[in-house]
This record gives sequence, C-alpha cells and structure tokens, in this order.
Amino acid sequence: MHQGLRLTDPPSDAPGLTARGLRDALHNGEITASDAMEEFLVRSAEVQQVINPFTFIDAEGARTRARESDMRIADGNPRSLEGVPVAIKDLTPMVGHPHTMGSLVMRDVVATVSDPAVQRLVDAGAIPFARTNTAEFGCATVTDNLLYGETLNPWNMDYSPAGSSGGAAAALASFATPLAQGTDSAGSLRMPAAACGVVGMKPSYGVVPVGAPAYLDPFGHNGPMARNVDDVRLMFDVMAGIDDRQGFGYDVRRRDTVRSLSGLRSRVFKSMLGLSIDRDVAKNLDVACGELSNAGVEIVEVDFPWDFERLFNCVKNAFAMTYMPLARSARDSGIAVTDLTNAFIEDVMPCTADGMQAVRAQSEMAELHAAIAKHLSQSDFLMLPTLAMPAPIAHDHFIDSGPLVNGVEHEDRWIVALTVPFNLMSACPAITIPSGISKMGLPTGLQLVGQPYEDYRLLDIAELAESVMPGLSSQLDRMKIGE
Repeated sequence: MHQGLRLTDPPSDAPGLTARGLRDALHNGEITASDAMEEFLVRSAEVQQVINPFTFIDAEGARTRARESDMRIADGNPRSLEGVPVAIKDLTPMVGHPHTMGSLVMRDVVATVSDPAVQRLVDAGAIPFARTNTAEFGCATVTDNLLYGETLNPWNMDYSPAGSSGGAAAALASFATPLAQGTDSAGSLRMPAAACGVVGMKPSYGVVPVGAPAYLDPFGHNGPMARNVDDVRLMFDVMAGIDDRQGFGYDVRRRDTVRSLSGLRSRVFKSMLGLSIDRDVAKNLDVACGELSNAGVEIVEVDFPWDFERLFNCVKNAFAMTYMPLARSARDSGIAVTDLTNAFIEDVMPCTADGMQAVRAQSEMAELHAAIAKHLSQSDFLMLPTLAMPAPIAHDHFIDSGPLVNGVEHEDRWIVALTVPFNLMSACPAITIPSGISKMGLPTGLQLVGQPYEDYRLLDIAELAESVMPGLSSQLDRMKIGE
C-alpha cells in the first residue's frame, strides 16, 4: 500500500487555513498575500512531485498578482477574495494560461479569453496560480491523459481521485490550494470531491456562467470546490449570477435562511436496481442518515425510480447529442487520444445512427425528470451516495471491465450512475460532503440534491449537515485506536 500525503492535521502555515480564514488573515494584515502565495507555491511544488494534481503552475504571474493584492489591502480597498489562491481546471480557459483540455490535440493552445466564472474570481481578487489535471476532454471518471499523466489520490496513492476534476480535488485535499474550480457534466466535480474527502457543488443550470457556446449545453456546469461548505459558499457567491454579455443565466435569490435541520424532510436513495453499493459507502450513508435524523430531519427511504440499465441508456443518448462531435473530431485529427476517449466514442456512437436520437433523448430525460420530481415534491432535499465506492484503484482505465465493488465487478464501468441523474435533471443543485471513512482509510461522500434553483437553501442544508456529522480526522483517529 502506498500511504497518501493527506495529513490528519492540516499544515500550520497559510495552506492549513480555510479559504475564509486565509481571506480574513490577509485582510486583517496578519499575513501578506505575497507571503501566503510563496507558501502555496512551495506546498504545490511538493505535492506535484508526489500525486501530480497540476498541469501548470504560474509562479511569476501569481507573485505579480499577490503584490497587487498587497497594495489593495494596504490602501484599504480589498475585494471579497483579495489575495486568496485558486486553482482552475485544465478544461476551463484562463487568458494567458495553457488550455489543453488534457489532450495532445490541444497541447500548444494558450487561452486568449477567460471563462466568465474564472473572470469573476479574478475580478473578486482571487489569484489563479495553477491549473489542475483532468481526463482528456473530461470524458472519463479517472484523471489521466497522454499529455500530463495520472493524478493519484492523496489519501492513498494506490487509488485514483476519480475524475474528471481529479486534479482539483487532490490539490484541495493535500492543502495545495484553498479553493478550486471544477466542471461537472456527469459528476466530474462531485465524484472527485467525494473520493478525496472535500466538498464540491454542481450549481443549478445557468446559475454559474460558462463560456460561449458551452453555456447552451444543459448538462455542463462550472462549480466551486473547497474543503468545507462555508468555503464553497464563499466561492459560489462570487461565481454565481447572470452573464449579461451572453444575455443568459439565472439569478438565484436567497428567499430565507435555513437555520435548523429540525422539521426538514428528505427522501434517501440508498441503492439503484442493477447497481452494487460498497459496504463502507452504505454503512457511512446509514450513519449520516442517523445523525441527520437525530437532528430532526424526517427521512424516508425510497427506491431510485429507474434501474441502472435504463438510466445509462438515457445517458448515452443524451451525451451522444452533446459531446460526441468533439471527441470524434479529436480522434479523427490523427493525433493520439487516450483509450478513455476512444471508449467514450465507442460507447455512445451507436446512438448517433438513429436520426430520432435527439428526440428520444429528450423524451427519456423528461420521464426521468417526472420520476425524480415526484420525490422532490415530498422533500426539502434528496440524499444518496456520491460514488458507489470510496475511490477506484489507480492505473486502471476500466475499459474492458468495471472496478471491483464488494469483490465483484461493478456494473457501471464509468461510475457515474449516482451523480449523472442530476446533470440530466440539471435545474437541481447538488453538493457532496464527506460522509465518513472506509476501512481502507479512503473518504466516502454524501450527495445532497436540492429543489430546482434553490442553490442557497441547499448550501444552508449542507452546512448544517456537515456540522452534525463527525469529521474525517476524528473518524480516522477512532479507527486507529480500534473503536
């Protein structure tokens, strides 16, 4: 076993602070942005040598921005995230930085514009100092590509951080960044967050802007990632809002603040017909439900309305409509693409043979919406595992067989079954928070799903749920002494 580098206790310097704690320390003059950035540059270089979460670290650019932040703070004009480092996923453009999407096909591309959500972070004073590794084009749920290689899970390097925002989650878990941006089209943000014991949020569709023309894709989302819900909220506050330049978006307004879990109702999907759930994942879900029930949540266990086979057929039809052209054009360029990209193409290409495929996909998604809406109408939020397993093993792309769950090959080779329903039902916000530790010492994730466009209400619920659940460090300590 390759022990990971994630520590039970965080570093004692700036990288060990929460994003809000670091922001406050910067604005109160307890530390300079320049000094904090140097500490993060040292930490990120150390982490990079071990688990490879980054594709590019802009040390000089970060130092320049940090000096500018120091001047703003000294002048008494700090912006909301002034001086706070943030890592940006390699799928998402940042002007002047490489924008390769993890592919040899794009190895020489440098972004000439910034994604609107990234620009909002910059405008708020955050410092994009690094880019994080991804599966090629985001077309897989492990983080590996021919250009940058594989990212490993910081808790245990025999395992993957999942994907495709695996570099972002691994960097957060190893204290190499306090904030990270991720993208999520099938769970690509939530799955790595769960596998690495951090928090990741898929906002409601259109709430956080995405660059043109990708904002017309109903499945893809920009989202915030951090080590706790409060830091995710800090980042979401900056990222969310209508993009006037595109004439598109949804402005989610807080209607009220959820101050207690008592009296809330939740439906919990503990399983899906045709899908295996790891015993430790199931056990930690039961514990989480118990803690929330003790806090006053009315919990009702229900069956997920579709079986896995029906869900995955719907996913293939929908994704063939949206993502197949990019992947296939990359393969047809003559430059090598990963086996993961090829496998995605082979999985979804048969759907494109039928001219009615797009109509069929929309009809199927509407049926899924109706089935889940039935449960949402009786709930304040839904709960289910984020991943069916703690984390997939490293060095395996699961091309010909699925990962093992409870010693048996998993039915879902892409491991997206528990997250992707809420990309197909993209108006619903979804967030993952740590639910516990597996016997192998890997984190597991609890996924909370809110009512459409109730993003702030979901953040309130997630923060309250986080407060009543035992932390990962305390659970590791109990495991060590045999409790």
